[in-house]
Amino acid sequence: MREEQKLTVLHQCLQGRALLEEEIKWALQHQESIKSRFEEQEIESLLAKLVRAGKAECKPGIGVGSNAGLNAVANGKGEESSFSFSFSKLFRLFQNKKESRAPAYFCNRCGASGRDIHVIYCHRCGGECGYCRRCLTMGRSSCCAKYYLFPYEAQAIQEKRVRVEDALALYPQLTDAQRAAASSMLEFYGREALHARRDFLVWAVCGAGKTELMFPLLRYLLANGRSALWATPRRDVVLELAPRLRRAFPEHLLAVLHGSALPQEKWRPARFVLATTHQALRFYRCFDAVIVDEIDAFPYTCDDMLPFAVERARKVQGKTIYLTATPRPDHQRRMRKPGNNKDFLPHVKIPVRYHGHPLPEPEIRRESKLNDRLNAKRPIPTLLFFLEEVRKHDLPAFIFVPAIRQLPVLYEYIVFSDEKWRDKIAAVHASDPEREAKVIALREGRLQILLTTTIMERGVTLSGIQVLVCQANAPVFDEAALIQIAGRAGRSAAAPQGTVIFMAEEVTEAMKAAIRQIREMNRLAREQGYIRKGGIP
Repeated sequence: MREEQKLTVLHQCLQGRALLEEEIKWALQHQESIKSRFEEQEIESLLAKLVRAGKAECKPGIGVGSNAGLNAVANGKGEESSFSFSFSKLFRLFQNKKESRAPAYFCNRCGASGRDIHVIYCHRCGGECGYCRRCLTMGRSSCCAKYYLFPYEAQAIQEKRVRVEDALALYPQLTDAQRAAASSMLEFYGREALHARRDFLVWAVCGAGKTELMFPLLRYLLANGRSALWATPRRDVVLELAPRLRRAFPEHLLAVLHGSALPQEKWRPARFVLATTHQALRFYRCFDAVIVDEIDAFPYTCDDMLPFAVERARKVQGKTIYLTATPRPDHQRRMRKPGNNKDFLPHVKIPVRYHGHPLPEPEIRRESKLNDRLNAKRPIPTLLFFLEEVRKHDLPAFIFVPAIRQLPVLYEYIVFSDEKWRDKIAAVHASDPEREAKVIALREGRLQILLTTTIMERGVTLSGIQVLVCQANAPVFDEAALIQIAGRAGRSAAAPQGTVIFMAEEVTEAMKAAIRQIREMNRLAREQGYIRKGGIP
């Protein structure tokens, strides 16, 4: 193959990616159609030529101060020897130390700085070298590691093969509420003005059918040659969504990316990608639309790297759709601003579940000295009555506790109250290796109650489930967590009602706020005519 052809193939393979040099080599090795075309020793030279042609940008994995882009790693020439690179870098470090005792290191891949950058002696470059601990699980980003960015080249806008109204018409099974939300999203995406807003939020109650209402937008994008990333913080959501998206769009290749994905899948070029938000770090200005599912979920809400990665994966003129049942306070503030305010966040609310029944509204039950009574096995009327109702009606149940250490205490309390419960209950938490097996046992009726931490607040749907939150006044049960927990009940069309109890020593603002939001959504659903007798409007 001629060099010009190799450059073209390499560029097409890497467009839209953000990769360390070693990741580029892995990517090429695991693509069967091209791996035999490149010798490892020529890859660096080809990459340098792409940089000089303006088709890629090269930076050090870790930058140092304002001079980070001045060395050979940053300018992509690849001509500076390891000795001269190390010497020049050490000289800059010395200069920085004269001006400031602490050089300003930062990670070009994830945006980290400060304590996230660990400085060591590096045998590779022969000097002091920083590496990033925040994104270390994605590969080692360091001062002497070359980091390449390959933005998608601008493409001529093709004539639309599927119109907005056609995309909606393909999904007649959508409810009225879902159809209204899907229409709003399509209208938002279709605004192509230079200064059009780039973010849109879908505020949908738990069980509204968020996945299905995204299908018209995805159909519109993919059929018209656009690209889409569906990103979510949790791996289990990726695994659950993958078969559903493949069934819905069998004619489009779907790449499914998570930490344990096979190499052939991880490096496969695709216009349609389903990934954890961590995997978005490996994309750069790649997607016309980014869908961020569960933006309120851990770890997305507490790790600045993940929003940074998702934002950078989108094309400059692309758009982002956020999906959530519990918008963060900053999003809610932006939604309340006037439509002409520059910070206004366009959005749509879906206040009703797909089956058309109202959300179960939680009850607050106060019980004093809960810890003492659990440990001493003294009667707790609310808990004992809940257990009796679950048994009498033969229903499955979740009982949530604030911490792992309280699971065995609650288990022993319930078994002490009635020995017959011993083989019908189990406890689960995030690090429980049998967690999935226990959920299956509950689903199949071999268990009747799961005692759980907040790990079960999302992603589990069981018909007829009843819910009790023990010590609901604990700080871990904030407004968002309580709304998600309450959202476990009544999700099935066959059993749309359900009991939700907040049992606590005192009533917190989070408990009151969660109940207010649930009631407000029910009010909106009735006002908009979405709740009707018998459900499914």
